[in-house]
Amino acid sequence: YVVIKQQDAAGLCTVNDHVVDFLRPASQPTHLKQIYYTLEHTEASGESGLGKVFHELAERINRRSLIIIISDLFDDLDSVMLGLKHFRHRKHDVSLLQVIDPAEQDFPFQEPVLFRGLENLPEQMAEPRSLKKAYQAEFEKFLKAAQRGCRDLNMDYGLIRTDQSLDMALSTFLSHRQSRVGS
Repeated sequence: YVVIKQQDAAGLCTVNDHVVDFLRPASQPTHLKQIYYTLEHTEASGESGLGKVFHELAERINRRSLIIIISDLFDDLDSVMLGLKHFRHRKHDVSLLQVIDPAEQDFPFQEPVLFRGLENLPEQMAEPRSLKKAYQAEFEKFLKAAQRGCRDLNMDYGLIRTDQSLDMALSTFLSHRQSRVGS
């Protein structure tokens, strides 16, 4: 909304293991309606292959652009980072917003629970109390690896939990980004 109000162009791309929707950047107010429509009608599906898709998009986006990626990054992180590096090689300004559910980080489970596998992995019954510390250590390692990878590529990184106000989280992220870019 803000980008189009400033008469800059905004686009949208939704992906899983391939590009699902690709709206080329435009600055007309009617384009914003197309973006909203696409977002409202997009459903998570299939396996992700972010690294491969990022390489494809880096080649597809010809003009130097500000690219904001919003993802949980539940994929092969090395492959994702190589795809992000391709964007940087093509001189794009990339920011990454990693979205997580609070339960993924806090692991609040007490009773035996059936966990659904990510990206077509099998379900598994588990006793959460015996897993909590090890799980949280691995999850924090995963978050830190994503953050470090972005820092190494000179990209902005923000972590957003789904229990946070999106407005506040984006405002905080953008103000940090502005202070970094402005300095």
